[in-house]
Order: sequence, then structure tokens, then C-alpha cells
Amino acid sequence: MNESTSTHPGPSVTRGDVTTDELADIGVDIAVDFPGSTAADFQRYPVLSEGGWFIVIKHQPSLTSVSRTPWTALGPIELTSKNLNIY
Repeated sequence: MNESTSTHPGPSVTRGDVTTDELADIGVDIAVDFPGSTAADFQRYPVLSEGGWFIVIKHQPSLTSVSRTPWTALGPIELTSKNLNIY
């Protein structure tokens, strides 16, 4: 019997880098709020909570949220009918 197994990668979270200017725009002073950290210690990514989907910026070593912005109702899922205009 020839058994072949297929490995599906499954869901993944795309994380984005954050710049020092972006952190300053949201009111984070790295030197004061996170001594010894750099902008490379912060990541932007989507999260699902009891309030729905959000795009957050977190300090990765401590997982402290510094920004939390509401995202789309279905998060990363886009319906094929999204841009469909029916008259």
C-alpha cells in the first residue's frame, strides 16, 4: 500500500515591522517607555479578541500592546462578493 501524506501549511500570521516614526506618532517614546529596546522589538499583526479583529502593535519581548486599531469584521477573510455591485 502506497501512503502519501500531504502537509498543508495551515494558517499563518503576517507580521510587519514598525518604524521609530510610527511609534512616535502613536505616542511611544522608546527611551522612556521601553528602555534598552529598539523599533525592531515591535511588530504589527492582526489579533482576534472578544471585541472582534484588531491590528495591534506590540513590544515583542514583553507582549505589551502599544496600539490597537479595529480591523474588518472578518479579519483576513475576504469575501469574493466584496466589490460586487448589484443594481
